[in-house]
Amino acid sequence: MSETIEVALKKHRPGCTGMFWRPDPTGATPLKSNSNWPRDGARLRGTVVEAKGKKWLLATEVLQNGKTEWVPAPPGAAMPFEYDNHYSLE
Repeated sequence: MSETIEVALKKHRPGCTGMFWRPDPTGATPLKSNSNWPRDGARLRGTVVEAKGKKWLLATEVLQNGKTEWVPAPPGAAMPFEYDNHYSLE
């Protein structure tokens, strides 16, 4: 099993207020819902996988900006480490 890491959702240009969850790129777990998607400045915990030629985080928890409590991510929630030079996980 992979090690759990913690990363921040960083925004690189104006636009959206966060990023909707993406489905697990490995296909192992279907995305159950798009609830509690990460808003700008959120922190995420999960494991790293390589799939579809990209690096992904299979999210297990999200801490929204300004909140103090980690909340479970929906089953099958994933986030690419880089998206359209707009968002990245760091």
